[in-house]
Amino acid sequence: MKTAAAAGAVKVSVNLDDVKAEVPRTLYGTGMEDVNHEIYGGLDAQRLYDESFEELLPPQVIPHSPRGSGNKMCGRQWTDISTDGGIVVRDPEIAHWGKASQMLMPGAGTSGVANRGLNGWGIPCREGKKMVGHLRGGETWSKVSFSLTPDTTDPAARFLILSSGGGKLWIDDVYLKDEPTNEFGRMGCREDIVAAFRKEGLTFLRWGGSMVNAPDYLLKNMKGERRPYEGFWFTTSSAGFMVREFVQMADLLKLPCAFSIHAYDTTEDAVELATWLKRFDGFICVQIGNEECAGFTPAGGKPVMEDVRRYCENLRRLVPAMRKANPKLVFAGAVMWQMKHMDLMEETFRLTDGYVEYWDIHVGAGDVKCGDRTRHMLKTFREMITRINPKTTMKAAIFEENSYIHNMRRAIAHARNLEAAREQGPFLLTSCPANALQAYAQNDNGWDQGQIFYTTDKTWLQPCGWAQQMASANHRDILVAGKTDDAEVTVSATRDREGASVVLHVCNSSDAAKPVTLDFAGAPGLKLAKATSLSAPSLEDRNPPDDPDRISPKDVTATFSASPSLKPFSYTVLEFKTVAP
Repeated sequence: MKTAAAAGAVKVSVNLDDVKAEVPRTLYGTGMEDVNHEIYGGLDAQRLYDESFEELLPPQVIPHSPRGSGNKMCGRQWTDISTDGGIVVRDPEIAHWGKASQMLMPGAGTSGVANRGLNGWGIPCREGKKMVGHLRGGETWSKVSFSLTPDTTDPAARFLILSSGGGKLWIDDVYLKDEPTNEFGRMGCREDIVAAFRKEGLTFLRWGGSMVNAPDYLLKNMKGERRPYEGFWFTTSSAGFMVREFVQMADLLKLPCAFSIHAYDTTEDAVELATWLKRFDGFICVQIGNEECAGFTPAGGKPVMEDVRRYCENLRRLVPAMRKANPKLVFAGAVMWQMKHMDLMEETFRLTDGYVEYWDIHVGAGDVKCGDRTRHMLKTFREMITRINPKTTMKAAIFEENSYIHNMRRAIAHARNLEAAREQGPFLLTSCPANALQAYAQNDNGWDQGQIFYTTDKTWLQPCGWAQQMASANHRDILVAGKTDDAEVTVSATRDREGASVVLHVCNSSDAAKPVTLDFAGAPGLKLAKATSLSAPSLEDRNPPDDPDRISPKDVTATFSASPSLKPFSYTVLEFKTVAP
């Protein structure tokens, strides 16, 4: 098949007989961690924030503080609503969980506190839609369950606890969520966020990131009921939704997953977790730590050989014990891949080869040429491990694609990274853009890169999320040879095993429309079945809450058939079907 050439057209050449790799279905992942309140304040169904009265700061917002500045969001979340002489006192001596509780002393009036959720944005209530929760109170910390049914709709309500009639009442561990309507809600997920994951077409879930480096991020804190702990980015985080809940969510979604544990956790707790995981049949990868030997290790600062060897010693302690308890598990290492420290990388490989199946390699996704760097990083990694051990079975996984943006530039960057990822075949497990989620207008540590944005009562996809959806929905198993004669236009050509369906993933990173001609070898009869394009007026455009589908996939089959052309700043998927002779 060959389309008619237009003047100045970009030539796209594809050879369906020149097979380059088998493309794993697990390629289309997402990476989630508690950055910008992805989890506590987001995926976690809990509608309140600072549920155990841990925070000391007055209510405040610290927008756009630079990453690594040490600013802690978001300040104390509860406000005093006492009347007629009632008193509220934060008691640091008595608590059910954590470091403090709240003491209510109504006197002759009322004593009470109010919570408006994350950042004081309000709690969405819908008329007739029940909400359920609990709190702890009294000398024995009795658990009191309750339900509330709003009689009006309010997107920014507040939750009140009031005491009257004199005396004193201590309260702690306050929880509120929408009444569940499905299994995800019952296990503690915000149901609309899980629906957004499905909309994105994800085929792999990763849980980890910087939160793993918090000193209190330990398996012993993830057992039993909800409890607070000091997070990596925030003064207050919650163990209410963590590893066990994540694995259950992945299992319900029927998706393979990977999660991180603290690299210096105890063997006993790790074995207990591995044993618990035996109930699941799906693919589960346990990563030991996160970005180790890159400033997060006990030694801190610049990575040194001592850090590498200390980390690897702990990995070699944890992995055999967990594998013995649960042979179905696979494992990933977490030493930060740094080509400027190849002596450390080689030592890490020698010490972990045979212990882990995957090395987590984090790549950039901040500009449209990032795919070239990703390709080079993976090539360098593969050459290193096969040089040291030609028989190694270790492979790579991209558990984080990172940048500081969530606009159209990020979408094209991810599509370009997927070009490099497909070329790796089964050697690469997945490629997970970070971060899966981001609260709208929440950017307190620099990682302004959510694929799905949310407010208290809605979710929507940013351009990178749509690019992932397009790639996943148009997956084909076989990568074949494809090229263009224009540096600003790239192509990744795939087909099914029978050759009946061919899909081209084409990126145009320029500000000009690009007419194209298509030249297929090895396919005498192909017909365009569908053309889908994601484009924007500029690389800086994104999707705001009042226009959530501004940048979203559009069916351009008719216009592309009439005049084959790529829109400026676009990612286009072209599906062809074999025509019977």
